[in-house]
Amino acid sequence: MIAFNDKFKLGAANCCDKSLAHRAFILAAIADGESTLSNVSTLPYDVLVTVQALRELGAEITFDNNGCATVKPITRLPQKTVTLNCHGSGTTARLLAGLCAGLGVHALFVGDESLARRPMARVIQPLQKLGADIKLGANCLFECMGGELVGTNLTAEVNSAQVKSAVILAGLFAQGTTTYRERLATRNHTELMLKELGANVQTKENVVTVRKSRPHAFDYALPNDPSGVAYGVALALLTNTSAVFRSVLLNERRLGFYRVLQRANANIRFHNVRTVLGEKVGDVVVSPSALAPLFATEQDVCDGIDEIPLLAALSLSVCGVHKFCEVSELALKECDRIQAIKHIADVCGKRCDFDGRDLTISSDGTLPQGKHFRCFGDHRIAMCEAVLCIACGGGSVDADEDTFGVSYRNFLEDLHVQAPRYYLFGTNVTDSLSPTLMAHLAVNAKQCMCYYPSPLAENISDENLSEILHTHSGNVTMPFKVRAARLLGATVPSVNTVYDDGTKCCSTDGYGVVQSLKAHSIRFEGQPLWIVGAGGAAEACVAELTKYGCKMCVIDRTEANATRLKQKYRLFDHFDDPVGVLSFVPQCQFERNLSLPQSCRFVLVADYKGTSGLRIQAQKRKIDVVDGREMLYHQGAKSFSLWTGTPIQTDAAAFLKIKEHI
Repeated sequence: MIAFNDKFKLGAANCCDKSLAHRAFILAAIADGESTLSNVSTLPYDVLVTVQALRELGAEITFDNNGCATVKPITRLPQKTVTLNCHGSGTTARLLAGLCAGLGVHALFVGDESLARRPMARVIQPLQKLGADIKLGANCLFECMGGELVGTNLTAEVNSAQVKSAVILAGLFAQGTTTYRERLATRNHTELMLKELGANVQTKENVVTVRKSRPHAFDYALPNDPSGVAYGVALALLTNTSAVFRSVLLNERRLGFYRVLQRANANIRFHNVRTVLGEKVGDVVVSPSALAPLFATEQDVCDGIDEIPLLAALSLSVCGVHKFCEVSELALKECDRIQAIKHIADVCGKRCDFDGRDLTISSDGTLPQGKHFRCFGDHRIAMCEAVLCIACGGGSVDADEDTFGVSYRNFLEDLHVQAPRYYLFGTNVTDSLSPTLMAHLAVNAKQCMCYYPSPLAENISDENLSEILHTHSGNVTMPFKVRAARLLGATVPSVNTVYDDGTKCCSTDGYGVVQSLKAHSIRFEGQPLWIVGAGGAAEACVAELTKYGCKMCVIDRTEANATRLKQKYRLFDHFDDPVGVLSFVPQCQFERNLSLPQSCRFVLVADYKGTSGLRIQAQKRKIDVVDGREMLYHQGAKSFSLWTGTPIQTDAAAFLKIKEHI
């Protein structure tokens, strides 16, 4: 989770163009000599996936400390089957399918779950028509087994620059002439670069002709990505800010986002335009503008498919009806981006409709503050939502820095967003409510922060656990609370909060219990109480309630654990008339078998998951039940205050505001 406030700065654009970077490395790997690429210090993770795959195929690629890469081309092909892990990069998979088909390499293409859901038949079929022995696999994305390639005439069945590039790359190795015809022009980076590098590639209107040839070696400074710059442009328009972004790729097939905005009265201009390796490069200048409703044609969408979610997000701030034509391809990206756009619109209280082809958004032009978004694991959706959060003065996205890094590694740095990192350490933390809680606390306090669940193996060594705890701030949960206290030299028996970069620690569990009881106006001071459980949270509760003169006995399924607490805190052996029962055990048969005494007037159940027998009994008797989420809220508010130095958010209104979310 990353929470944002309204602090940002525009103008930087350290995001080398992803599309050009993929292609530049691939062409350098088959060039007739050694090539050099500069401005690669900010390569997106997707491009690094391509780099590693090219190394597997035999290219030698090295990076220096000055943002330059040297590529020695493939001179000797792998003799055995090579596995190419494309992770989540569709560009890597599809472009290298064409390259491997041309090289005649036996390669297995694999990827992550998101890539496995994306269509690959669209690239397999045209390559098969060229003679490639390539097929979809049961346990892989697809398998390429070589084949004798012969040029033929092909017509695009989908608007895809990746498919076209795969065909072109294969065509460089095919006998005869390969012709590829498109109904709608798509990105033309591959053919522009190849023509500039002396390969036998010709273009006329929407037709590309390729003959067997090899590109020359080259030196190339990669320009900045117009798709990455688009987020800064959108933020400038949303906040009425002027900005200049330098050395941006201005290929016409990449400017759909900009054309749509310019037609909607956006003051966006291109300065200092020049041509580098066949591509136009220049500066993007944006000034405050009063936007009209947005309309994107099919060609606009084709020329800015990755930026359509951003245009949709931007349209929420503009009064009127906005239309984006022929956007069904969005459903086949890293996530179903049509559904993601609907989610963004819904969170912002706007209407979004999709008829199977066109997307329509209706907005009153106002944006809400402090909203919380899901990004569905998609880097571009996460960046859209981050822009909205910043523009609205605060909000959060369920992403981490690596999510942005798929296409824009310096996204937060370039916006000067300072987001300190905090972690949740435990064995089963992926479903924790703490990230949601911290998001709301951060937004309410107008603080930027990152909060990441960090699962650890239960058998992690003391040495490794100690190193983690001494170098990070965050929360500690089961089963590490007692170990953390020992390793950190704490004066308390268990620790759930580490702060000041691991130099200080404490438990806020007891604080959370007391504040929860006070919020319900429960009289607990000096009262007889049953404590169910003997773990870290239970002991923290006992230690805190001792300060209030409470009479306590401990009930645990392991008698030795109960005896330990009884002796340590001089507790009672047992009594039958508690005023309150506080349970710190997970939902289990032991807890369900406990009978609630008639004297009991309130129950606190720390475990908010599952079905609690004590809660059911209390509800039947209509006595007060304090939910574990309230304890979580108050102890989390205390932890948040220790990390950030802000006042503790313990008022009833603050809790009620986020109760429905946690």
